[in-house]
Amino acid sequence: MLSVVENLNGKGERMVRTYDIKEYSEKVKAALQKLEQTQKPGEQAGKGGKSEVILAAKDEVSKLIEKGYTAKQIADALRGDVFGILPKTITELFNLSNKPKVPRKQAQKKPATRQSTAPTVEKKEGKKLTEPGSIKVRQDSNDL
Repeated sequence: MLSVVENLNGKGERMVRTYDIKEYSEKVKAALQKLEQTQKPGEQAGKGGKSEVILAAKDEVSKLIEKGYTAKQIADALRGDVFGILPKTITELFNLSNKPKVPRKQAQKKPATRQSTAPTVEKKEGKKLTEPGSIKVRQDSNDL
């Protein structure tokens, strides 16, 4: 018997589940044989999102695009019979774009100049007001 730690129960204790090696290895072999008999390598099966469904029919959609159909036409056809999908999704899945691709110009960087980000302070008596000790602190008055 093989012991496997699956998770912790509510008390923080380990819950150990054991499997009979012979019994479960036979189940694994049977499941893998069934896989080989029912699917091709790399073939998607089971459930998936709209994008996965469209990609499963990639060849058919690509042929329509090559013939000149737009992503909107394809989306409208699917909306009537299959499910609603945005033309934008089809455009993204098949890398379609109405705009010709133009390389972007690189912005030329100006040389960085070191300037203070602090507000400009006027000098008083030859000293900047922001220097330590430039502000005279007075005691509170007793009129409060």
